Amino acid sequence: MRVYLLSHVLKEDDPVYPGTTPLRLEQVRSISRGDTSNSWRMSMGNHVGTHVDAPNHFDDTGLKVEDLRVEDLVIESGLVVEVPKAPGGSIEVEDLRAHESRIERCGMLMIRTGLQAYRWGYPSLYSGEGVSLHPDAASYVAAFSNLKALGIDAVSISSPLRRELGRAAHRRLLVSRRFLIVEDMDLAGKPISYDYVILAPLRAEKIDGAPCTVFGIKLD
Repeated sequence: MRVYLLSHVLKEDDPVYPGTTPLRLEQVRSISRGDTSNSWRMSMGNHVGTHVDAPNHFDDTGLKVEDLRVEDLVIESGLVVEVPKAPGGSIEVEDLRAHESRIERCGMLMIRTGLQAYRWGYPSLYSGEGVSLHPDAASYVAAFSNLKALGIDAVSISSPLRRELGRAAHRRLLVSRRFLIVEDMDLAGKPISYDYVILAPLRAEKIDGAPCTVFGIKLD
């Protein structure tokens, strides 16, 4: 069995979607200062780094992170599709239709736009322009009954340049559905198919989404 990490390590200088509170760390106990142990205080918005959007993110009656079951988080058959986009680009139905025969056989679809290359070198483009999933493309994805989740290597499926379109895409995937969106994934240089994808979000009560560690599993 081979295991791949498909999520980023949380860092204080991570690029985040505009308006999101970034990670802040404060060491409150330190062995080097004479304390008996190390301890830290963390503060952040719940949509930082690689994170999962539960249906409650855009559906007030939808599932929250605490409501997710094991079968929502352990997904059989993960697929990465190549949809190259420049900052500010839009993922259209035609981009996905080219992969339709493979999408029909997977449980989680992950879109590799290549925008991850801008995450550290040009973070203002990564977080400030991003890419969009067009609402029609979101409806196309939602029509696949086999899909349980959608992932992307961009800060969001909503470009800050086209927020209304991004909100519409979120609603089409999340409202009145048992479906998850995983944003800001680490897909660069990773395999394109997995036997299982395991999502491990921070499970806290009340919240609509959470930072998430993602494992891609390939069985030998």
